[in-house]
Amino acid sequence: MIIRRIRRFSSGAFSFPWGARLAILSVASICAIQVWAASPERWRAIGHEPSWSLTRADGQMTLETDFGAKRTSFPTPTVTRVDDRTVLYTGTVDGASLRLTVKSEICADTMTGMPRPEQVSLTFGDRKFEGCGGEPASLLKGSDWVVTELAGRAALPEPLMTVTFSDDGRVSGSASCNRFGADWQLSGEGLTIGKGMSSMMACEEPVMQQEQSFLAAMQSVARFSRPSDRVLVLHTNDDRTIVLKKP
Repeated sequence: MIIRRIRRFSSGAFSFPWGARLAILSVASICAIQVWAASPERWRAIGHEPSWSLTRADGQMTLETDFGAKRTSFPTPTVTRVDDRTVLYTGTVDGASLRLTVKSEICADTMTGMPRPEQVSLTFGDRKFEGCGGEPASLLKGSDWVVTELAGRAALPEPLMTVTFSDDGRVSGSASCNRFGADWQLSGEGLTIGKGMSSMMACEEPVMQQEQSFLAAMQSVARFSRPSDRVLVLHTNDDRTIVLKKP
C-alpha cells in the first residue's frame, strides 16, 4: 500500500522525504493574444531606442513615442497577409504614410530580454521603429513541455519530467516520481515562482534526487527564453537552467 501525504514547500532548498509530490509553485500570468486583424482582442507591440509602443483594441490603434510624450490614435489600417507568418498593415494617418509589418517569429525585448511571439517593424512618416509584439505568456502556454536538461545535466530518460502552463495561471506536470501543480505569474521583466505544496511517494534514489533538484530549480525561476520554436529554457536567479522541448 502506498501512503500519500501533502506538505508545503517554501523558499530555499527542498528537503522532501521519499514520496509523491503535488507541487504548487507560482509564476506570472498574462493571456495569449493573436496579432491578426481578424482577432478582436487587444494586442500590443513595444520597442526601444527610441522608446515606443503600439496597441490595438476595438478597431483602433494607438502609437506612443518619445516615452509617451507623443500619442496618435487612428482606425486600424488595411491589412493583408504576406505569407503564412507575416501580415502587413498599410494606410495614411494625418497625412503621414504608415506601414506595419508583423511576423510570427520569436523576438526578445532589447531592454529586458523578455521573449514575445512576433517581430514588429513600423514605418510612420519619416520615422522607423523596430520591436516585439504579442504576449509573452503565449510562448509558455499551449504545449506539454518535456524537460531534457536540468542544471547542465541531461535528464533521466525515465520517468519523464514534464511541464504544462495553462490559461488559468497554473503550471503542472511530472517532477519525475510525482505529479506537481502550481500557480505561475509573469512580471514586466521575468517569470517568478513562489510558495507551493507537494505530496510524497517513494521512488528510486536517482529519481528522487532529480525530482528534488527540479522542484528547487522551479522555485528559483526568474525568467525564460525561447531559443527556437520547439525549445523553452527556464532560467533561475542563480544561473541554473531547465531546458524543455516540445515532444
